[in-house]
Amino acid sequence: MVLIGFVSSSQSARSSVKSALSNTAVRDAIADEFVIKLEEGDGDVGSEFIYSVARPLIVNAVSDVLGVPAVKDFAGDVAVKMYAVYVEDAPATKIDISYLTETALGAIRLVDISVSKDDDPQLDPINAEKKQDDPDIKSIRDLAQSGVWLFLILGLLLQIAAWFLSKAGLWKKLQYLGMRLAIGGVILYVALTVAKSRIPQSMSDNEAAAKAITDLVTSPMLTRFLIMTIVGVVAGVAGFVLHGKNASTVKS
Repeated sequence: MVLIGFVSSSQSARSSVKSALSNTAVRDAIADEFVIKLEEGDGDVGSEFIYSVARPLIVNAVSDVLGVPAVKDFAGDVAVKMYAVYVEDAPATKIDISYLTETALGAIRLVDISVSKDDDPQLDPINAEKKQDDPDIKSIRDLAQSGVWLFLILGLLLQIAAWFLSKAGLWKKLQYLGMRLAIGGVILYVALTVAKSRIPQSMSDNEAAAKAITDLVTSPMLTRFLIMTIVGVVAGVAGFVLHGKNASTVKS
């Protein structure tokens, strides 16, 4: 449900993008790519840029400005428009990103006065258009949502069945339920932790950014699995203790 939450709606897409830009590693990766395009002066950005200060200072300036609330809001708006086209099958549209370019160059000028305003590149708008051979993301999203709800409902029904079909006493049932929750939480937590460490390693180009995005996605999931484990342990211990006390009372 956490994973689907990132793409369940246009507003979820907006908040996901804004959250990603709150991460320094993600901003650094985007800033680095932006500065590379300026240095190379390839087609979309016009003439080549030559800086009079160290390149890391330039990248850092762009990275910092990407974390400004107004820029994150702008990026969120872009995400909403892209979501509408590629997920909700809205008509093709052009998205003007000149605000982002102008803001980034303004930050660069603060650390490098040699960059003149006359050097501003004229970026063409992004052409957001879903092609016939593009993946049907909406169907994939809907299928995933249905699968998640089915999984959760079946899991809940199985727990209810295990509770009522068990011949054990009330506190013993609570103990068994706690054990199942704790074991399941530990298994899921360990599995996700292993995946979290391996995913960035498979993306050598931008490992830092990949790690940041992986952390963004997995952190809320790990939190839920940890809570699940703790609740299971508490329930299991409570069931064990109360079952023992009840047994002692009966013997007395």
